[in-house]
Amino acid sequence: MDSSAPKADNEQCILVSPRQRGNPLIRHLKKVTWVEGDIQYDYKVTEGIQVLFLSLKYHRMHRGYIVARLKHLRSHRVKNPFVICQVDIEEPQEIIAELTVITFTLGYRILLSWSARESAAVLEILKLDGNKGLEFLHRKEEKTHMETVQDIIACVRHVNSTDAAKISKRSDTVKQLIHENPSKFEGIPGLGKRKVQSLISAFNDSFF
Repeated sequence: MDSSAPKADNEQCILVSPRQRGNPLIRHLKKVTWVEGDIQYDYKVTEGIQVLFLSLKYHRMHRGYIVARLKHLRSHRVKNPFVICQVDIEEPQEIIAELTVITFTLGYRILLSWSARESAAVLEILKLDGNKGLEFLHRKEEKTHMETVQDIIACVRHVNSTDAAKISKRSDTVKQLIHENPSKFEGIPGLGKRKVQSLISAFNDSFF
């Protein structure tokens, strides 16, 4: 939809931030209408579903961009805030793991796509199917908070799922875990100095 066209009822279309002008994703929005709007997120699907867009190619060149935006938007209470990460680089595993930790820590959910067309399809699903769309995008069995934390810890270099299960049981909250004394990690069976150092780096190094 051309942004110069008469504005549709906002409840019947996706609001798009002017920041997204030129994003090829927009050309692939065929099943829904869209209109530019003065919004904080990149895409406002509904009041409760709002989305930021991130190209991994862009992220690799501007590492601080997404962290700054995520932190800024935390004050805007949204029930289901998402980050669509478009995987447009080779060997993205390490960057995806890093972004998974960042988004989880700041209270966002990450959705991966591999093309502009797929990114648009994600927005269409969220708009057209509402809560069913959310369920579709999270088809896997719902995990407990503990299991989610363990998955994130297992993203740390050299740390496996068995290690993550042991580590997560040492603290009551993620905040306590991040600020844990390194000596407590050293006492966990199977965690050598290399794994402990990887944990310390993951918890304390800057995202930038």
